[in-house]
Amino acid sequence: MKIEHQISDLYQKWFPRELLKFELTETKATCSQCAMAPGRTRTKATYQPDLKCCTFEPFVPNFLVGALLSQPKLHPAGVGLLKNKIKNREFSLPIGMTASLKYQIEFNARKPEDFGNREDWLCSYYDRETELCQIWRYRGAVCSTFFCKSVYGKKGLNFWARFNDYMTYVEMALMEEALVYLDFSPRQVSNLLDFLNRKQGQGWEIQQTEIPLDVSKKLWNGYFDEQEEFFQKSYRLVTNFDKKHFREAIGEIGAGIEDRLLESLDVLKTEKSALS
Repeated sequence: MKIEHQISDLYQKWFPRELLKFELTETKATCSQCAMAPGRTRTKATYQPDLKCCTFEPFVPNFLVGALLSQPKLHPAGVGLLKNKIKNREFSLPIGMTASLKYQIEFNARKPEDFGNREDWLCSYYDRETELCQIWRYRGAVCSTFFCKSVYGKKGLNFWARFNDYMTYVEMALMEEALVYLDFSPRQVSNLLDFLNRKQGQGWEIQQTEIPLDVSKKLWNGYFDEQEEFFQKSYRLVTNFDKKHFREAIGEIGAGIEDRLLESLDVLKTEKSALS
């Protein structure tokens, strides 16, 4: 498996070639036969084999939502889910699709044994019949880089952790860049970011699984009635960024995270050679 096949094709023109073309095989972590199921792992924590590591509702940034909506034949069931979420105000926001604040608060207060076992936390994009993701090609950073086990041991897990850091930073940078181009002020962006990774809330935030109409309209900054078009605009904007624009968007911090990722890649290359 080459890294370029593990992530969305959207990133191919920006990421370092040595990263994209690196080939590795992770046989210990498989989606078809959960490596963390009872009887398949020696760890204390286990996952239900039909839930796996999908007891997590991911953040899908605006431009990836737009990618899915722009290519409905790629993941038709997933696009249908997105359209319903938008219609029902199920945390469709200019930043993208988030888990409800109620969900986030509960998830952030989880016990070690909850992950992989809480059926009520199962990802809304997970197909129970096929046990597969319904937005796979444009899934977010966490879902693209999470490996419970690695053939390369701690060095492999460290690589995937740093890759997650990098992908997450890139997602946020590109998402915010799209918002700037679509006339959102720094204060508006800051208010929207408050809907990510919540650990506490009050009032409707801890009771409802949808955003109140008045709150939603205010957050959408005039785009409330054209949310699908907004997401597709975000996608078109981001796909038109050249490599120079990408580097400017991630800035020095992003470049530093990329450097640390490439350092862990070099370590992984050495480990791979030693095992071959």
